[in-house]
Amino acid sequence: MKILIVEPCGYMRLGMLSVLTKNRQIEVVDVDSLEKALVEATNLKPDIILANMTSHCHSTQTSCNINNFLKLRTTSRIYCYLDANYPESDEPITIAENFLILKKQMVNSILHRLNDLASTRAPLKICTQPYSIYSDQEILVMNDWMAEVPNYRIAKKLNISDRTVYVHKRHITQKIKVRNRLEFCFIYNLIKYFYWPINPLAQKPMSRQTKADIFSLTR
Repeated sequence: MKILIVEPCGYMRLGMLSVLTKNRQIEVVDVDSLEKALVEATNLKPDIILANMTSHCHSTQTSCNINNFLKLRTTSRIYCYLDANYPESDEPITIAENFLILKKQMVNSILHRLNDLASTRAPLKICTQPYSIYSDQEILVMNDWMAEVPNYRIAKKLNISDRTVYVHKRHITQKIKVRNRLEFCFIYNLIKYFYWPINPLAQKPMSRQTKADIFSLTR
């Protein structure tokens, strides 16, 4: 098993290496930045990437490095961990195919799981089917919510009630185990790269009303 660690803290990298290098079935490379990770990934072709993305969640600006890094999930499983008390989950949360998010406190547990998996010499399965934790309707609400569009305008745009907008927002936060908009916004700065319009290759989400209109035309 080939593992790439992306961690800016040297002490954290040493701790992670001390767990993984004991297993002869694991080849591990560690770097301190996404820029270096993109170079090493080309050479190593890792099965697993463990990346501390905390600093990147503070910026609302889009980044080519983050976008290119997340594209590595086509051939690698990426565990993205955050130095925060959320997501409030005891298991990594799958956001998109081959991309999982977790809090930093869980890293040690994941390292031991990877150790056990490598010892079995079982091949790692990479998901080849598109997946999103969010529905089209939730993505549309989410994008407008993060753009600070008022509920009544979101409701009018999607032809739904204000209460339905509120319900969608609650589901959006519940799915990734955060408690409020502030916590969600922190993670959104990372997961937004999976969705249209920031990701032009992503399928443009359609509202339920649009889908219903298309269905009625094809009947």
